[in-house]
Amino acid sequence: CPAAWCLARAGVPLRLIDEDRVEVSNLHRQMLYRESDVGRLKVEAARDALHALNANVACEFRSEHVVPERALELLKDVALVVEGSDNYPTKFLVADACKALGIPVVHGACVGWIGTVLPVIYGESACYRCVFEDLPGRDAGDEPLTCATAGVYGPLTSAVGAMMAADALRLLRGDRSTAGVIARYDGWNQTFRATRFRRRRECPLCGDGVGAVTLETARYVVDCG
Repeated sequence: CPAAWCLARAGVPLRLIDEDRVEVSNLHRQMLYRESDVGRLKVEAARDALHALNANVACEFRSEHVVPERALELLKDVALVVEGSDNYPTKFLVADACKALGIPVVHGACVGWIGTVLPVIYGESACYRCVFEDLPGRDAGDEPLTCATAGVYGPLTSAVGAMMAADALRLLRGDRSTAGVIARYDGWNQTFRATRFRRRRECPLCGDGVGAVTLETARYVVDCG
């Protein structure tokens, strides 16, 4: 929501993708929604809120989850993807789909008081799999922290969403300076750290010798059960 707010204010045309409906528990952090929106499709309520901010911004929406069978269709014909999903399977899927389509992507995440942002340009910078390789804890059997298990503090999402929008605007203007740099913000301790990662030559998504990627050949398939 905060990233879309910033981008709409800047006049960037948007495609919103989400199948969920607004719940009361969303209101403390998803700034586009009001109590009167509870029960509405998030994408419809968000579109109305964004048009109220900037009546001239183009804003289309898809009321769907990003799943392997639909990912390429949902993400095609866009200049850049801003990925703010709340689960690791979708993050890896979007990374794979963006590589397949040749689209830059800005990944963002918030858990507890910690937020991270990673802009990616495939072929030039480290990608999501360069850094995280695969689902956290998959080998050890650990359950990674998520918004559902650890919660997220509302103000953190605004800070991280603003950083995501800033990176998106940089990339759209041709500025590649932050690609491959993970920005980590600790809202509790008020600390900020930026770390540049190099591409891994053995990365299964963008490493040396990796050819064209399709969702049929990607290593990871989302469990949609």
